[in-house]
Amino acid sequence: MTTTLHKTTPATAQQMPELAPNGEPKRDRFANSHRIWQAALELRNTSRRINRSALAGLTGLKPGIVDDHVDRFIERDQIRRAGNGELEVVEQFPAARPISKTTLPNGLVKLEVGSDMLELTPDEARAVARDFAGNLHELAETDAANKGVRIAAEVARELKEARKRIAALECKLGMDTRQLELV
Repeated sequence: MTTTLHKTTPATAQQMPELAPNGEPKRDRFANSHRIWQAALELRNTSRRINRSALAGLTGLKPGIVDDHVDRFIERDQIRRAGNGELEVVEQFPAARPISKTTLPNGLVKLEVGSDMLELTPDEARAVARDFAGNLHELAETDAANKGVRIAAEVARELKEARKRIAALECKLGMDTRQLELV
C-alpha cells in the first residue's frame, strides 16, 4: 500500500481558513467594521441617507452590531450624527496648501498651489473659473437648504409649544373648544 503525501503550497494555504482552538474558522474581527464603512461610503456617494437601518440593510448585520461600529466611527471622527438618526461621513482632507494666482500683462495666468504651478491661457483661466463658479453655486444652494431646514425645525418646535400652551389654557378655563371659538 502506498500513501501519497500532499505538499501545502502557499496558494493552497491561503484558500484554507485559519482555525480557532475550537476547530471553527477564525473570523476577521475587522470585517464587519470594513463592511459598515464601505456601506456608509456607498450611501454617501449615491446621495442616499445614511442611518442605522440603511447600514444594517446593506451589510446584512444586526442593527446592534451596526450601532457599536458607528459609535467607534464617531469616536474616531469618521462619522458624525446629523440629527433624527441620520449620520454623515466626515470628510478627511490633507492640510490646505498655499494658493497664489497671478495675471501677467500678456494675459497668461499663473496658478500656484503649494509647489505645483500651472500657466493658463486666458481661455483656460475662464474655463476653470466657470467650473469653480458651479461649485460655488452648489455650495450656496446647500447652505441655503441647511438654513431652511434649521428654520423649519425651529418653527415646528415653536408651534408645538404654542399648541401645548393653548391646550393648557383651555384646561384652565374649563372651556370646550367650541366655546373658545365663540369668544
